[in-house]
Amino acid sequence: MPQTPNSDSPRPRYAAGPVPYVAVDVAFQNAVDTVHLAGTLTVPRGAVNAPAVLLSQGLGLAPFDRDYPLPSAPVLKSFLAIADALSRNGIVVLRVDDRGAGGSYGQKNLSSVQQLAGDLAAGAAFLKTRPEVDPKRIGIIGHSFAGLTVPIAAVRSNDVAFVITLAGLMTDAPDNFAGLPPGLRAAATATWTALAQSSPALSPPELEGRLRDAYTSALANVNSQERASVQAAMPRIVAQWATPLRRSEAVTDPAEALRALKKPFLAIHGARDGELDAATNLGPLVRYLGEAANADFTVATIPDIDHWMWVCTQPSEPGEPCAEKQFSPKVLDLITNWIQKH
Repeated sequence: MPQTPNSDSPRPRYAAGPVPYVAVDVAFQNAVDTVHLAGTLTVPRGAVNAPAVLLSQGLGLAPFDRDYPLPSAPVLKSFLAIADALSRNGIVVLRVDDRGAGGSYGQKNLSSVQQLAGDLAAGAAFLKTRPEVDPKRIGIIGHSFAGLTVPIAAVRSNDVAFVITLAGLMTDAPDNFAGLPPGLRAAATATWTALAQSSPALSPPELEGRLRDAYTSALANVNSQERASVQAAMPRIVAQWATPLRRSEAVTDPAEALRALKKPFLAIHGARDGELDAATNLGPLVRYLGEAANADFTVATIPDIDHWMWVCTQPSEPGEPCAEKQFSPKVLDLITNWIQKH
């Protein structure tokens, strides 16, 4: 796997020196949905009975490829950075293209939460077939929206031994609207409620119409100072939410799987996460895992990192953008040490 830093700015930085692992293109099937999934497996050289993890992306305007680039800076590839760090420390890593991206078939936005959890269970089953992997030490690391799907896969699959979430969604989406301006929060909440109450038989155009009507109705109660900006946000919100996947999310209770999850769990959030606030999501997680009588879970809030967990390692001149970024070493160290103890 090439490790030469990209010439674009901001420049990612991975660990220096020759890589002590091999990278192999692989493919497997989610047999339940007959979906072909493709990815890259990084295997530490000489690995025997090694722990292994499957990486799972969040949601974006389009499905993500296996390297999971930041939407705002595609040169920064989160899962490439994580795979590099973990496989340098003896951990096998499988990163997979989303449905509809790269070499994977299907369409992510037309899938359900349960179907995507099935893809994760299939990935764990694939890892179990690898001779380098300890079949009793297979886990899943999920970012953002994957905080919803990963626990479902872990409860469903006996192949999953542990769970790690990064900035994971652990509560209903409207709970995360609290940081929005009041008018936008009201419109978004009304629209999400309409989504949750909509019939699964609605076509995407019909669903989009229902959501637009709900948003427009909510605008009537928005003050004049906010109305223009709230109205301007409507096309983007409606288009992103008028999909089977978002409707599935709206009717999926995150607590259901978490209350049944007794497997080791590490949850990491950034203190500066403006998308999924740490306290808003970690609080319910702790409560749900407590109700599950889970005896092995850790939650951590890391200062000075945001939702995507990249940090500046080489500042430019004052007022200029960062010249070089790195996936948070604190997060990588925490993940690595925790896995090695499990």
